[in-house]
Amino acid sequence: MIMDNTLIAEFDGKLKIQEYAYAYQQYGLQYGASSQRGVKAAAFSVAAAMVLYALFMEHFNFERLPAAAVLLLICMYMITYYLYLVPKKIRLHGEHIYKSSRLLSKPKHFQIYRDFFEMHSEYESLKRFYTDISDCIETDADYILIGGTEHRVTVIPKKTMSEQQKQDVTRHFRQEMPKQYKRM
Repeated sequence: MIMDNTLIAEFDGKLKIQEYAYAYQQYGLQYGASSQRGVKAAAFSVAAAMVLYALFMEHFNFERLPAAAVLLLICMYMITYYLYLVPKKIRLHGEHIYKSSRLLSKPKHFQIYRDFFEMHSEYESLKRFYTDISDCIETDADYILIGGTEHRVTVIPKKTMSEQQKQDVTRHFRQEMPKQYKRM
């Protein structure tokens, strides 16, 4: 029987600005104001298709439909905005958060336990139970844990972990958070 305080892995890590910006982008795209950006882009795509159909029916006679060109340009801009500019804007905001926080760039000590994980640095400690995690995203470089009231986005870098630790932590997160776990 596994006890609640069984240690799965223990390691040190330091977060880079690119890692935090990517993690914050994932958080913003799923939970921020732009969480429905795909639906919004699709709506503007449908509107653009309708304008193109109307132009086709009029043999692309812009004199008969003078507003069509303006509507088409607006639709194309909004599609670009939601699909490309919004993610970039969120990523830049994540970089700003990292640069303005003295704590995010500090080296941290991570301990992954059966029911929770702990993160300690020189100035702070965090203990988060997996029941507080709404999303667990694994990338090639990091584990991104989203949830809780403080540190909504917690990034656990993999670069200092051994291969065995990576396998153990991945297996553990898949087992403990099957609905929240995603591999990207």
